[in-house]
Amino acid sequence: MKKEYTYLPSARKIFQRYERASHTENILLVGTVGAGKSATINTITAALSGEKKYRAPIGALLSPTDGQRKRTTTHLMWYKGCGIDEVRRKEMHVPKYIPNLVDMTGLENVESREQEKLLEMILMGKIPDETSIPALQDMERRNTGSLNRNFPFTYNPRRIHKILFVASATEPIPTKLIQSVRNVAQPDGSPSNYNPRYIPLFGLLTKEDLVDWDDTDILNREREFLQSLGIDETTSYSRWHNSSSGDFSCKVLYFLDKLMSPEVRVVLDQIGILHRCVGALWEHPSSIFTIMLVSCFGCACIFYVYSFGLNLSFLPL
Repeated sequence: MKKEYTYLPSARKIFQRYERASHTENILLVGTVGAGKSATINTITAALSGEKKYRAPIGALLSPTDGQRKRTTTHLMWYKGCGIDEVRRKEMHVPKYIPNLVDMTGLENVESREQEKLLEMILMGKIPDETSIPALQDMERRNTGSLNRNFPFTYNPRRIHKILFVASATEPIPTKLIQSVRNVAQPDGSPSNYNPRYIPLFGLLTKEDLVDWDDTDILNREREFLQSLGIDETTSYSRWHNSSSGDFSCKVLYFLDKLMSPEVRVVLDQIGILHRCVGALWEHPSSIFTIMLVSCFGCACIFYVYSFGLNLSFLPL
């Protein structure tokens, strides 16, 4: 896949797009175990910050007993500000509302109700940071509907705006998992919901250095990946090698230039103001005390002013 670039992206140009942003985008990385999601976060962080600091643990290992890959990431992990630490962001004059990256455990290549329910809960911002994904999967598998009961409210700052599907160029494309993601991210409308969510999908093939791109089978694998996601290779796709040395090609910045754009169309679930407020209070219960204190103070002030006014009205002229 040959491309000719006339525009030269940079971290500074990408950040400038968010200078007038009014909210922070959240980008969720999805893929199977060992696809390279956490390594991709490290690559993005290093490419944008210029520092060789790796935030996300990497390295899915093969089990000696069953030969299956074991998860390195087991929780829902949030990397604020693209994983760039606060001091570095200030040094680089990074805008306030640059995207957050959200990592999660590798999922199975299946199309199941439980897995789609978990993804939906994450997209809607109902699952808190550092929550164990395997525990949630087991909870829903044992007792259908338990996720809704335990996490009933949407927290607006956690809602997902984009999905980056990460797959390995060395392994078969997880088409069933991709279909599950599409079912949740871009559902069809219905008479009861004529404005369903639309979360844009992006695709990334990692470990490109481990395959021969002159091989017809590899090119067919790439084509299958694009078709399964329903994306265009020129606007929503790239392939690269996650380097542990910090030596990244321009290809990384070219792709981030596509991924990190506030102009990309997103349609989130329609949620009422009352539901949002309840979700915020559920997330920060300590704020209830503050609201009660302010309310009591306000009532006391009104009562005092009213009483003072009554006393003045009874004074002799």
